Amino acid sequence: MSTDVLSPDTSTSPTVQSPWLTVAEAADRARCGPKLIYREVKAGRLKAAKVGGRRELRMLREWIDQWLIAHTTIQ
Repeated sequence: MSTDVLSPDTSTSPTVQSPWLTVAEAADRARCGPKLIYREVKAGRLKAAKVGGRRELRMLREWIDQWLIAHTTIQ
């Protein structure tokens, strides 16, 4: 008999990562603060989906990447 701790069977319930990012996750991806994310969404420069409450926003990774590329300055 093994003394290993039993772990949940992941073959029947795989962990699926959502493609949708919260504002905090989007800010981490863009390496900026959440206030900038809110400001850019309000200004119409960054796409976001509004979910439920007043400040519940979700963004796709692709939207964050497109926003960063569009606002890249070459020095």
